[in-house]
Amino acid sequence: MTISDFHIHTHFSSDSDAPPAAQIERAIALGMRHIAITDHHDLDLPPGGRTFLLGETGDTEAYIRTMQELKSAYADRIEVLIGVELGLQPHLGQTLNTLAAAHPFDFIIGSTHRFDGRDTEEQELYAGRPDEESVQLYLETELENLKATDAYDVVGHLDFVLRDLPSRNKNFRYETHADVLDAMLSHVIESGKGIECNTTTLYRGFGAPGPDASVIRRYRELGGEIITFGSDAHRPERLGMAFEEARGIVRDCGFSHYCIFRERKAEFLPL
Repeated sequence: MTISDFHIHTHFSSDSDAPPAAQIERAIALGMRHIAITDHHDLDLPPGGRTFLLGETGDTEAYIRTMQELKSAYADRIEVLIGVELGLQPHLGQTLNTLAAAHPFDFIIGSTHRFDGRDTEEQELYAGRPDEESVQLYLETELENLKATDAYDVVGHLDFVLRDLPSRNKNFRYETHADVLDAMLSHVIESGKGIECNTTTLYRGFGAPGPDASVIRRYRELGGEIITFGSDAHRPERLGMAFEEARGIVRDCGFSHYCIFRERKAEFLPL
């Protein structure tokens, strides 16, 4: 069975120009039964770095209307589910709770794209300190973000910072950050949330999904059950990429099922 992609961007995100229908058609061509469009919604962005359209200047209502129209138009071919990727920051917790409650989202990814007041892609963040220190600070910020809000169903690309480190993910070891990672994974599980297996880093040649097998395996050991798959595709040809490789990794970590979401409720499907 083809795994459904639950992390996809369209032209509603400022870093993509893909028409939503093109992403949906690609999912149909791949044999997917469900697809969640999860465009960015980032509030209170610091200066510099990436900007995302569904933030303070975006039109969330237009996004919802478009997704509802596509859901109806494709109902006999694929189930289109309305998602969003919220950019988490510690001071936005209640704001995001209110936003999530005000809209009919099926699925919400909670992602940490910035720490220490800057976007992870800004290389000045990493100057003058070891990569391990930057990773630790990022993970501590992510844990703070997750504790501040209930407005997420899964944690997006939990180790996102590894994409932008000068060394990329080559020197990452679970053991180096075990305390904060265990605290984060335990909080996610106790909150009834999940994590995603993001395949971007697999198809971009990093050698592992985000997070890597050591984190996914530890999540399962701690009792985690909710896991989704996301390509993070910003154009149709990347939708569903490396899913078969990721399926094998997740199975090896002890999972027999993955999840899709409707109305923010998880449904388990066999791997």
